[in-house]
Amino acid sequence: MSLKSLFNLVKPHLQTLAILDQLRSTDKVQLHKYSGSSLSFFIRDLHDKKFPIWIITPDEESARAIESDLVELGCEDVLYFPATTEKPYDNDVISDPSLLVQRSDVLLQITSKKHPLIVASAKAIFEKISSPVSFKKSTLLIHKNDIINPDSLREKLVDQGYTVVGFVDAPGEMAFRGGIVDIFPYTGTYPVRLEFFGDQVDSIREFDPGTQRSVSFLNEARLVPNISSITGDQKSPVLVYATPDTHFICVSPDVVEKNIGELWDHAVFAFDHLREESALPPSYHFVDLSAFNQLLDAHKCLFSGSLHQRNDLPLIALNARPQPDFNASIKLLNTDIKDRAADGFQTWILCDNDGQKERFDELLDADDPSKKITLVIHSLHEGFILPDAKLAVFTDHQLFNRYHRPKSRITKVRGGFSVKEIRDLKPGDYVVHVDFGIGQFQGFKQIVVKNIPQEAVVVKYADDSILYVNVSSLHKLQKYSGKDGIVPKITKLGSGEWARKKAKTKSQIKDIARDLILVYAKRKANTAHAFSPDSGMQMELEASFEFEETPDQKIAIEDVKKDMESERPMDRLVCGDVGFGKTEVAIRAAFKAVNDGKQVAVLVPTTILADQHWKTFKKRMRDFPVTVEMVNRFRSVAEINEVIKKTAQGKVDILVGTHRITSSDVIFKDLGLLIIDEEQRFGVSTKEKIKSLKSTVDVLTLSATPIPRTLQFSLMGARDLSVIQTPPPNRQPVYTEIHGF
Repeated sequence: MSLKSLFNLVKPHLQTLAILDQLRSTDKVQLHKYSGSSLSFFIRDLHDKKFPIWIITPDEESARAIESDLVELGCEDVLYFPATTEKPYDNDVISDPSLLVQRSDVLLQITSKKHPLIVASAKAIFEKISSPVSFKKSTLLIHKNDIINPDSLREKLVDQGYTVVGFVDAPGEMAFRGGIVDIFPYTGTYPVRLEFFGDQVDSIREFDPGTQRSVSFLNEARLVPNISSITGDQKSPVLVYATPDTHFICVSPDVVEKNIGELWDHAVFAFDHLREESALPPSYHFVDLSAFNQLLDAHKCLFSGSLHQRNDLPLIALNARPQPDFNASIKLLNTDIKDRAADGFQTWILCDNDGQKERFDELLDADDPSKKITLVIHSLHEGFILPDAKLAVFTDHQLFNRYHRPKSRITKVRGGFSVKEIRDLKPGDYVVHVDFGIGQFQGFKQIVVKNIPQEAVVVKYADDSILYVNVSSLHKLQKYSGKDGIVPKITKLGSGEWARKKAKTKSQIKDIARDLILVYAKRKANTAHAFSPDSGMQMELEASFEFEETPDQKIAIEDVKKDMESERPMDRLVCGDVGFGKTEVAIRAAFKAVNDGKQVAVLVPTTILADQHWKTFKKRMRDFPVTVEMVNRFRSVAEINEVIKKTAQGKVDILVGTHRITSSDVIFKDLGLLIIDEEQRFGVSTKEKIKSLKSTVDVLTLSATPIPRTLQFSLMGARDLSVIQTPPPNRQPVYTEIHGF
């Protein structure tokens, strides 16, 4: 089953045709009780009728949520117009380039699509931009075989807001190297490379700026300007890009108007304080409430949500109700599903991923036909109940009170020899060419190949031999990395030395693999407690995780469970950056151990970290019969003694603490798992104590920065290794402002 099937069940009750009939006579309609994501179902149905649609939301979060819903419902052409991070008249703030790209890209698509579907927040429409006429006039369209003077092109691009750099790496940059011109436009994912033969554009292709590899060949390139850099015209609200037949949908209109009013007040306040620096009034840069309402009055408009100012409008209701709060209780959810099934309701549960679907399948006994449950792997922002359709649509993140992060559709590919590495290279630095070996970087030089000037990297090899590497082949180069202070031997071109070295390395890898097999054979000879497979409570705990597991995190969790369920003692290192989800791996492992009646010790290097882990473990396990205690210097001697006593009696399931828990007076009744966070930060005496514990229990080590010895043990197979490299979904870059104090 898919969301298309669900959409077909909801569609007959959306009253889309009745709403369109009403709009023909009144132009304005209030939508009532389109609760949760049912509004997104209506927008999808309206979009199918081939109308241009603009959706205005109170804030960026709600805009992203509706965009995500529409994508899940099959509207792949939905356009999200983001707000910038700029503050009124703050000229020192540098806009996020990715936002400039998105805004320019949306404007380009609005002008080229017949029936655009756009989502924008109050802040996004508050900031005025260049008019449609100026935007179109400033956009350059370059075709293959066009005759263009490169110097003239440079001047036009500078006027568009582009800057000249050595190598392009971000939107708005351009590089001129002989007959090659690289431009990173404000639209699209990749930069384009124009190769000239004289003044004729000989070829156009997209390329990856990190590796310089070609991605695709093009017949034309559309170079859109930075919409913030277009000068010489009166700025306009972005809503003027809407065609006369556009239908506006205003979500929570009272809140939208309130937010626009507050933004306007902030702009006026900033203008009054910077009047000398800005000769143009706020009305030139921003949209006030009056102008916003005038723009809406000029179009057909639907209002969804509170509308105190215009309660005389025709009202059409869906009668959808919000998803109930089950307080993360599977028992309450099960009862609700059974009661609804008895009334003829069908319950759909939308799961964020495969793991959640499998857990619900077992926790709810979804195969029981009497319950009328349908589980699908899709992610809507909010569930709803539609009594007229005898339908309940629940989302798993609401069931467990998790925050829902809309999925991002922006992907960029990087890898190989990065532009930063190229810029950081100095003549004399050692580099490695995959085909020719180790040489010395000598800088860049323009060479002529078939009468065409090209930029090339100069690499010097033994006997002063020179190799020219075209910029389009930079993916074959990488900076040499070896032991500090040791000068590598430069390869001799044409000697076969590099080929022999690569063959020898392959042979040594085989030897290492053979040694690893012997190591694993010896380890498998040892026996330890084999933990039971996941229980219902384990699945319930994992389903309550408030974020979506990353692919690497899922693999690490499964690796740890597999180790714990085997008869050999676990000794696994989980390596990952801060915030990538190592603690959740530890929590699930600890809960698995406690489910089997074993105790868990969590050893951390600092008092602050102990307190943090203690709170995290308690919060995640608050709905389960698990006792989590802590020993560190934040607690009194009496409290610590009481915890130690309970631990010896087996009344403490999970004990979190600093090196204090390795003291001789701390005795576990039945320790089954030792979790060590940042092992490299412990002293020698503590590590000796750890070694004595390790021989009898499963050990899970977490580290963001493992020391070479710890990492070496993992790489040589003395301990198993799981690496979490993928960041959490939609992880946002840090936005920094510097203020005087």
